[in-house]
Amino acid sequence: MNVQASHTSRSTRTPWQIQLAVLFALLQRDLKARFGGRWMGAFWIFLEPIAHVTLMMLLFVYLRERLVPGVPFVLFLITGLFPFFIFRGMSLRVMGAIDGSRGLFGYRQVKPIDALLVRGALDALLNSAVYVVFLAAMGWHGLQWFPDEPLQLIFASGVLIVLGFSLGLLFAVLTDDLPQLRVFIRIAYLPLYIISGVIFPINALPPAALPWLLWNPILHLIEVQRGYFFKHYPVIDQVSLSYPAGLAVLLLASALSLYRVRRHRLLAS
Repeated sequence: MNVQASHTSRSTRTPWQIQLAVLFALLQRDLKARFGGRWMGAFWIFLEPIAHVTLMMLLFVYLRERLVPGVPFVLFLITGLFPFFIFRGMSLRVMGAIDGSRGLFGYRQVKPIDALLVRGALDALLNSAVYVVFLAAMGWHGLQWFPDEPLQLIFASGVLIVLGFSLGLLFAVLTDDLPQLRVFIRIAYLPLYIISGVIFPINALPPAALPWLLWNPILHLIEVQRGYFFKHYPVIDQVSLSYPAGLAVLLLASALSLYRVRRHRLLAS
């Protein structure tokens, strides 16, 4: 009787309930794969940013007060480092989500886009939580921890997440037949880290390089977010949120269209 009732309960589920159950199961699976039985995995999300901040503090110990007057250097780093980590983590982890979940595609309820969404959402949530912990630690040390314009900062962070997911989805589909290309994509994030304004404010860079650097949407997002965090932060006129926002929408539409065209091939490969 219990079995019959359970079967009746499952059969009366709506498609949305089934989809949510699939996403929740994938989320549990990714959490176990990332942290289950490996204590270092849980600490690494804290250790990596700590190592970056510490190294940069040591490298720029003599210059840190001159970079942005009135903005503590550690907060300058954190407000650039974590947005970049969120973008990088979203795009790279989404890129590899299909290979990591291919064994589940034999179940008709599980689609590649489900694995991509869950992997991206999990990474964004974890990195955002660590970001908040770091800001709380700054507040405990007497530094500013709450942004001056929180709603604008949340919107800009949303644009960053959409851009990271869209790029990851595009990479996942394009590199499915050529996974060797993912090595070069990962390497490309090192120069991107350097030219995205994480270490130096854009107004401290050579003016001749500015027109080229402004093609980088991550630079716009990091500078805009710093401007929302510190009202007195000197955001130059050429930086805007509209450019990365428009690019994120265009990239998301292109990535979803390409996924739709190749979704059956992703299941078969």
